[in-house]
Amino acid sequence: MNSNLKVLAETYQLMLEKRVDTEPSTAEAFQKFLVKRAAGAAKLENSSREKGGYSTLTAIHYAAKAEPYAESKKLEAEYKDDHDKVNEIYKQKAGEVYTKLKNLDSLSQKEFQALMGELEVWGEVYIRATKPESLKI
Repeated sequence: MNSNLKVLAETYQLMLEKRVDTEPSTAEAFQKFLVKRAAGAAKLENSSREKGGYSTLTAIHYAAKAEPYAESKKLEAEYKDDHDKVNEIYKQKAGEVYTKLKNLDSLSQKEFQALMGELEVWGEVYIRATKPESLKI
């Protein structure tokens, strides 16, 4: 191997080792996921609310995500050593919202949008918690 290739190979190996050392723990990565998703939802809520009109429904959808994300953060802290328990809570929460959605005839458009926002959070949090490798970012 010529000297340039050897240096590149050694540099690449050092980069890989450094990356492994600086990878966040699974718990840290999950917290980062919750924070980033909550911030994204808040940003979309604000921009939709500013547009007004039909975008107000989108704002309602994204506003409804704030509470489930906040609750998820609390649950992660409370059950940090019992992943099965917190995952079951996430699944239960998604099921409760899904049950409410089944009664479409009783819902207003605003209620529907809010429930869909909640369901998305509980579903994505459950899936991310139980299948962390399902979406590599």
